[in-house]
Amino acid sequence: MDINKAIRKQKKSYKIFMLSMSFIFLILPLALFITGYTNLFFLSYLIFIEIMILISIVARINWEKLQFQCQNNKLKIKVGSFGKQYILFCDKIVLVHTEKKNEDMEIIIVTSLKFRNKKIKPVGLDFHKSYPYAAQLYTKIKKSNPEGEYYYITIKKGGYFKYSLLDLIYKNSAKAIFTEEAIQNIKIARGQIEFN
Repeated sequence: MDINKAIRKQKKSYKIFMLSMSFIFLILPLALFITGYTNLFFLSYLIFIEIMILISIVARINWEKLQFQCQNNKLKIKVGSFGKQYILFCDKIVLVHTEKKNEDMEIIIVTSLKFRNKKIKPVGLDFHKSYPYAAQLYTKIKKSNPEGEYYYITIKKGGYFKYSLLDLIYKNSAKAIFTEEAIQNIKIARGQIEFN
């Protein structure tokens, strides 16, 4: 499947989900009052279902949202609707790796500058355990600059929009090392190859 087709499919699926959930959210109370079952049991059950619908809508919005832009060497990434925002300098990105495939793909970005990012994590044992292949390349980078401190972020949300982000990072981070998996996903982002 072509990446542009997958993104269109994701947008369509999101719209259908939101419309159907909104319809159910509005029709359930109406159906309850039309039928006249307004006793305490049915009302409490209705409130429970309405809360579950709202939670699923909020969770879907949070999973879908991924905003990013690159200006003047600054890459701004906002993940989720509740606001994890990262500001990265493109020339300070040293390693980019991807895990998993399709809409579940994760982008792992290693940078040498923290720059007011509270949520960014220092590279440590958890990084080595979670991403062993990226850790091998990181070890080579660390050997060439043993005094440097490195940090990483993982982008998990956004579905197929992550492919566009990966391509943007590739265009603007000339000094970064990209793993084989990342290169394959960049090719998908550019429409050079298709995925299953």
